[in-house]
Amino acid sequence: MTLVNAEGSKWTLAQHGKIEVASIEPTHDHYRCAEFIAKVGKATPFPFWLVLEYVDDGYGLISVGPAGRQGPHYIPWSHQWGVARLNTGRIRRATFRVDGPPSRSGGGEGSEGPLELHISGLEYLHAIYLDDSQPEIGPVPDVKPAIQFDDVLQRDINIGADSPLGQEAEGLAAVRNMAPLVRALGFNGVESYVQWNYVEGKQGIYDWSHYDGIVNEIQKYGLKWFPLLIVGSAYSLPEWFHDSKENMPFECLEHHLPFDVQSIFAHYQDPYVQQFLSEFAKHYGESSALLGLRLGPSGNYGEAQYPATGNLGYRRGAVHTHIGYWAADPYASPAFQKWLEAKYGSIDRLNDAWEDHFTSFDQIHTFLPTSTPVPRKQLDFVDWYMGAMSDWCGQWAEWARADMPNVSIYQSSGGWGPTQIGTDYTAQAKTMAHLHGGIRLTNESDNYALNFAITRMASSAARFYGAKLGYEPGGFASMRGVVARIYNTLTNGGSHLFYYSSNLFGNDQGAEAWRRFAPLLNQRAKPEIDVAAFYPDTSIALNDEVLRYLYASAYITRVEAMRSILDFDYASEQMILDGALDRYKVLICIWGAYTEKPVLERIDAWVKAGGTIIWLSRPRGLPQTPEGDSFLAQGWQRGDVGKGRAIFFTGDPEPPDEYVEFVRQRLLELSNLRPEIHRALQIEKPRDVYWSVLEGGKLALLNFSDHDARVRLSGAQVLDMPPYSIKLESNW
Repeated sequence: MTLVNAEGSKWTLAQHGKIEVASIEPTHDHYRCAEFIAKVGKATPFPFWLVLEYVDDGYGLISVGPAGRQGPHYIPWSHQWGVARLNTGRIRRATFRVDGPPSRSGGGEGSEGPLELHISGLEYLHAIYLDDSQPEIGPVPDVKPAIQFDDVLQRDINIGADSPLGQEAEGLAAVRNMAPLVRALGFNGVESYVQWNYVEGKQGIYDWSHYDGIVNEIQKYGLKWFPLLIVGSAYSLPEWFHDSKENMPFECLEHHLPFDVQSIFAHYQDPYVQQFLSEFAKHYGESSALLGLRLGPSGNYGEAQYPATGNLGYRRGAVHTHIGYWAADPYASPAFQKWLEAKYGSIDRLNDAWEDHFTSFDQIHTFLPTSTPVPRKQLDFVDWYMGAMSDWCGQWAEWARADMPNVSIYQSSGGWGPTQIGTDYTAQAKTMAHLHGGIRLTNESDNYALNFAITRMASSAARFYGAKLGYEPGGFASMRGVVARIYNTLTNGGSHLFYYSSNLFGNDQGAEAWRRFAPLLNQRAKPEIDVAAFYPDTSIALNDEVLRYLYASAYITRVEAMRSILDFDYASEQMILDGALDRYKVLICIWGAYTEKPVLERIDAWVKAGGTIIWLSRPRGLPQTPEGDSFLAQGWQRGDVGKGRAIFFTGDPEPPDEYVEFVRQRLLELSNLRPEIHRALQIEKPRDVYWSVLEGGKLALLNFSDHDARVRLSGAQVLDMPPYSIKLESNW
């Protein structure tokens, strides 16, 4: 066996204290790990045991595989021992059983050529050798957590416990290998899916033994369980239900093709959901093992939404799925008709609103909103479509709360707000606040500005209505994302924070970034906010340019630009109707002119009572109703603002920099903002440094860039911030 030097694998012999080691040159690539590369000579008999003796310095997860295939994808968890680096400072041993080359399952044959093994997650290698029998496996050290947190914040992580039925040993081995590491880093919860088909394989017979084993293993390491309960998603369906007449999948209006996620319009699943929640509550509801739980009422991954992207069907097979309108199954149109009749009362009133000529509600069928030029018709469909999902998720939450009155419950809120996905963050926050629960965002980005833009609606609503708030990344996260997400929770007063283990251990910097900045979460607080951005629900429903396309959204791109100079909330139309504007001094327009008349009337009353509105005059014009009535806004232009102010930007908002600076200058002219907000607006800093003033007056700063940043606060106070770092300042 030869340890080689290669691109991405530069190592030198060195002394670590009194110990001779091979020291790897760290990578500064945020998306991969530096690797030792060991070439094993040909004709090596399988299986063999690879043993790594290493200096246990720092925190991380040692992984072995061929190039690009580290970890359990190549070597099962049950064939790994001692892979958690726990910063003991001692020489420890990691052992891997290698059954065969990547193209085979192994079983005693020799390799046909040199086998190249890539070893990541390891900084100081003391010795490396092969054995033809399993070496002695020593106990894993019990170390004190590196970070002491308050008991309120739930720190949740996945560590591979989601093993399929029949492969329980792999899930338990994953917990055995990773639990000591995540506990040492201060996590207190382990998440796993709980699937309907895993516990009710035969109708009416519930068997929780699969999850009992996981829970018992988690508890051995002083951790608690945070399950995600999934009943209606395609891969959670028991065979007996899937093959029955009660299986009624969603069907899309775009192609009239089904996806086995259960239709919320048919209601065949209702009694099964209720029974599942009841049985779970009987078995686990009073268990001290629960940290809390998350509800999975619909969608591809058990989220509170319609099917979207994510190719995960029945028995985890390929499916037809996309972001679109899933309202073509046989039960969708009757549900829509019932909703319309309740709203309009008579078909004549509907025809007046829709400019149509139906003779009965039974003639109306679901349709793609873009197929009609009539705004009110579009809005009615979208209001029904999104409301149906909100009602269904609210029903799930009510059933769960009734069965588990003392458990911490979160709703899964995914996506970023387009109507096709169906997630109404305001409605979900309002419902969960009423039930003393929370919402967990499942959509965080690796980039802070984008992260802010796509999570701020939910966090604003949660803080306004009083719901608890949790966060989850939408997939991969580098060290950059680890820091950005800590800052997001820190500056929103979050109560729950989830990471995928790969976020911390899939690159060389993530675990250290967590260890360095996560202690700041003990000082998390709600932000002091004087400014809200109008969240144009009506415009979002009428025009895809506003929000539909995540990376080309007119709204999101301008929010990212505005965040460079200001910390602000979103104010949705429902929040405005519920009195949210009383919390703010200023309402700014980001994009989108349409809203309903009652919302405009509430804004008008708030302005005349002393509020300030800053609006973009182009390219979408004055705030107006879907029918084009801009009477109130025209009054603001004439000076009919009572005690308030109406400021109109008449320049070109593309690119947005000029408008962003215009807003900053106008805010500095206002005398009613809090003094600390005035000071923060005057901070001299690079564009990628963000500020938030927390309740109590602390200033939270984030340098989200690859470069050192110099930040000048009031007077002569200057701060130097390394790349991707957070600072809290009490006296500024």
